[in-house]
Amino acid sequence: MENRQIFAPEILPSGDFGDRYSFFESDLIAIERWIPKSNYEIPFFITTSGNYTAPTTHGEFADGFPDFLSLDTGNLVNLKNVSRGETSDYGGKVFFSGTAMHTGVNKLNSAVLLDLIEAANKRPTDQRFIMGVNNSKAGLYPAEKVYYMDMWDPKKNYHVPRFYHAGGFYVVALTIRQCQEAFPYLYPATPGHLVNLSRVAGFEEHSYDTIVRFKDTDYTCPISRPKHRALKKILKK
Repeated sequence: MENRQIFAPEILPSGDFGDRYSFFESDLIAIERWIPKSNYEIPFFITTSGNYTAPTTHGEFADGFPDFLSLDTGNLVNLKNVSRGETSDYGGKVFFSGTAMHTGVNKLNSAVLLDLIEAANKRPTDQRFIMGVNNSKAGLYPAEKVYYMDMWDPKKNYHVPRFYHAGGFYVVALTIRQCQEAFPYLYPATPGHLVNLSRVAGFEEHSYDTIVRFKDTDYTCPISRPKHRALKKILKK
């Protein structure tokens, strides 16, 4: 397992957002299916450094990435990847290295565009990864490769951040199935729980259910009986 740094907003015990925006892969204990509001199924990451969730708004990306800035309504631009800009009295466009891809810049940001790019290029390159889906395949994609973002509506009343890069685009991953593709070493304890086998400490077996216990944490989660039987065999190997 690689120890990649995964971009994800922190969720405090109160349910409020915290001030951290990533966790290391080696700290991951489990992923739960979370439905914080109607129509949204998103992952909830339990780690040794706290709990996190998937980013679903431009605001969360802007707060977590100092190089990502909204240059016009509906976009969020990675200023480090801007190769050139065209500006006028009414706004303009920015273009990205090695491509004809572009997005808009409003009049206010056109006036300070060069200063914004210069400031971004002085900052270190971001090494974090975003969990996303490209061509129906989920994985972890380097944030530094993102050109810009907009929002996509794959179905009614469902809005997903979409990221453009040299090879096309991907959208933020939000389902348990997609999480399992992105983290293939996680074990499906139930349809709504993926667990890190290296963190499993044991089980509490009852007549009505079985609970998974983990090392160095009070967190527990259920496991189905067939998955429990299979997992005990795996852990004995």
